[in-house]
Amino acid sequence: MLVSHDPPFMFVHIDKAAGSNIQHALRPFMKTASRSKMRRLLGLLGPLNRAGGLYRQLEFSEHAPASRVEACLPPEAYARLYKFAFVRNPWDRLVSRHAYLLRKKEHAHSGTVNKLGSFDAYLHWELGRGPHNGGMRHQADYVLGADGDLIVDRIGYFERLEEDFASICRRIGVPASLPLPKTHAPRKDYRSFYSDETRDLVAKAYDRDIQLFGYSFHGPPAGPNQGLSKTAS
Repeated sequence: MLVSHDPPFMFVHIDKAAGSNIQHALRPFMKTASRSKMRRLLGLLGPLNRAGGLYRQLEFSEHAPASRVEACLPPEAYARLYKFAFVRNPWDRLVSRHAYLLRKKEHAHSGTVNKLGSFDAYLHWELGRGPHNGGMRHQADYVLGADGDLIVDRIGYFERLEEDFASICRRIGVPASLPLPKTHAPRKDYRSFYSDETRDLVAKAYDRDIQLFGYSFHGPPAGPNQGLSKTAS
């Protein structure tokens, strides 16, 4: 999660969708006001009891959803920010998460995933936990409000990362460029990890993401890309 005072933007970091690279690229161009100054700018000097208290030291967790920020800021302050996130094909995202957990030995679930052995065993374990019990969250949860409406201005696609990121940078007025990707062992096409049965399991488990973002098993929506936006939703 990045919230910038100048230029005014908010990046919602959805895990396994190049979020760390995006944050690294944007941080040098963002200015964050001091806490006291930001409270003045946001009209937070007086008592404010939104989302259980004051804007929680003006900081949010790494993967905070947009609804958390919306709940903490006055409407005019939230509206001023250009808000965006990047999403990824759910089938590919699960393969990426599996590879990450195998590789990240210090992660709490790395040992469990390594013992599971196969991707199929991991997939059943991951889907069995569900997003409310530690499983991989729906990407829709990061960008929808309580009423189910999109509360960010732009959704970029991991599959068109450079194109969408460049478009967003032009919109917020920064000359940022993405860092070179980290080098890991080449991975097979995500589709090769799935049988018909496991493909359908993911389709059912992440139906909301698939419908909202226009994904199919084979990739993102086809055709000229303008990114999903409030007006397009």
